[in-house]
Amino acid sequence: MPKRKRGVYETISSSPNMLVNIPHHVVVDQILEKLPVKSLLRFRAVSKQWRTEIESPRFQERHLRHQQKSRDPSILICHPRLEKRGKASSLRSLSVGATLVSEENHIRYPVASKREINVRTTRSCDGLACLYSSTFIYVINPATRWHCKLPEARFQTLAQVTYNRFRRPFLGFGKDNITGMYKIVWLYNSHCVYLDGQINTCEVFSFENNNNTWSHDVIVSCPYPILHDSPVLPAHAHGFLYWFIDAVTETQVLSFHLHTETFAVMAKIPVAYAPHHRITMCTLNDRLCLSEDKGDTQTIWSLNHDNVTWDKTYSINLRSTLNCIEEKYLYSMPPVASLFDDRLLLYDCSDDDAKLVVYNFRLNSYGNFFTDTHFY
Repeated sequence: MPKRKRGVYETISSSPNMLVNIPHHVVVDQILEKLPVKSLLRFRAVSKQWRTEIESPRFQERHLRHQQKSRDPSILICHPRLEKRGKASSLRSLSVGATLVSEENHIRYPVASKREINVRTTRSCDGLACLYSSTFIYVINPATRWHCKLPEARFQTLAQVTYNRFRRPFLGFGKDNITGMYKIVWLYNSHCVYLDGQINTCEVFSFENNNNTWSHDVIVSCPYPILHDSPVLPAHAHGFLYWFIDAVTETQVLSFHLHTETFAVMAKIPVAYAPHHRITMCTLNDRLCLSEDKGDTQTIWSLNHDNVTWDKTYSINLRSTLNCIEEKYLYSMPPVASLFDDRLLLYDCSDDDAKLVVYNFRLNSYGNFFTDTHFY
């Protein structure tokens, strides 16, 4: 009998007296792609072929798509301060079920420090995020514990002379939908670091094997400064990054196309005349969303795929939250994620014990979901 080619079939034993030969592509397509990351990390030790397959970009992309469709969303919680020598500081990854946290993992920071420093994270993209401070930037995968340190940006060097003088800008992180390349973008008002010339300065880092430098030659075609007086992170959706800009008489949104690396000001946003402290932006279901607090009501608008028109997707009665927060703290809660077909996960920072709150918009009801004294 001719020998089978090694690696084409996998032999699996279901009992001591029975062996089953399963084609390798069936094992990969029907079994491995459906497993959680923890199991995949263990199965890399089965064989060199399995390790190569699991670590391949093709498999990871297919696994990610399957996980996004079938598994509960994961929330990354960042301790806002890295304590001396990294003690008692960690990231926390929460797997979110319908009504509770189904799994919680603690992840050590990839960096230790001899002094306490403030730490920030970007919004996540395909399970990746950036962890950064005034002195370092890491790209991290909380599920696999993988991390990669990036070179220091020019802004980090220049900002040393203006420490605590201006509110620090937030780092943007997203993916070029054409090439699949991840990019890190630091957009800031030039005067914050005493740069002359254009109003805003942009630095872009393309995360690939043969590029280990920041690009400083990106032209920012925007006549208005970036809005730095509110803690709103840049949002990513469909190959674009977005920031609020202060156009004097109104607020506008500046978009950055991650493939062409060009900027454009979006016209006629639905929250243009709202006070800065009453608006925020986020991404829900891969759509840019703008949220406005109108007193008793929080309205959330979603950008359509034409990148021009908006839909009012949620209108939330904030007084229904009184079982979760005190009335004196009645204000909007930034959306974190969309859960299933009828719930939103919201971030309530109304007191020292920051909370995740689940809002059921079909029933117009709220419930506490998760509470932590150290939340970012």
